[in-house]
Amino acid sequence: MIVVSIYIFIIFNIHIVKTNDCQYSTPDGIFDLRTLGYKNQPKYKNVTSSGSRFLKFSFNGCFPYSTTDTCKNAAACVFDEITSTDMLIARQANRKFTYTHGLITIVYTDGADSTVNVFLVCKDMESVQAAQVDDNTYLFNIESKCACPGKCEYTPDKSSGGLTGGAVFIIILVSLMATYAIVSVIFLRFVKHEQGINLVPNRSLWLQLGHDSIHGVRFLVAKIQQRNTYEKV
Repeated sequence: MIVVSIYIFIIFNIHIVKTNDCQYSTPDGIFDLRTLGYKNQPKYKNVTSSGSRFLKFSFNGCFPYSTTDTCKNAAACVFDEITSTDMLIARQANRKFTYTHGLITIVYTDGADSTVNVFLVCKDMESVQAAQVDDNTYLFNIESKCACPGKCEYTPDKSSGGLTGGAVFIIILVSLMATYAIVSVIFLRFVKHEQGINLVPNRSLWLQLGHDSIHGVRFLVAKIQQRNTYEKV
């Protein structure tokens, strides 16, 4: 079996590479494990075991996911269709990255007895295989162009609910304007003892702005209609 052959090869040719979160430095460039994962759901799911058609595997790069009560904060899980049970076999926090002769290997554990060996092969066409070696050892063989260091760049999933830079800017701007208005009204009411319309901060400025805006609109309309009806104030 190709997966087992790769596993034996790695054991005798292992080279450990120091890592930083989900980005790993290799002699051929930066490998980003995030490109092989989704947020909150496994990128690879319902992968039939090469040894048993009743076992279905799931795996996700970098980001933990949860599907059932027994598969929470996982990097990989296996579902047994015969017993209808789901089992966590790997956690994202427990992984070891190696890079050997162009082949990436990531070894995961579940924090207990299970070990998952993930082999990432640089290929243009994407495919995935999974197998159970023994009671506590599992294998994934993933072929993908994103397994090639430097080939894929991670782009945050828009459906993940993260705010864009523009949205953050608007929130900050609106918050500052609201704070300014509230503080100004309090100052005018209790320090200046103003009432009614005089509580509007910088009222004369806003009136002048409205006046200038009206003249600006009239000027544009006149230009469009080719009428020079604008008068300087």
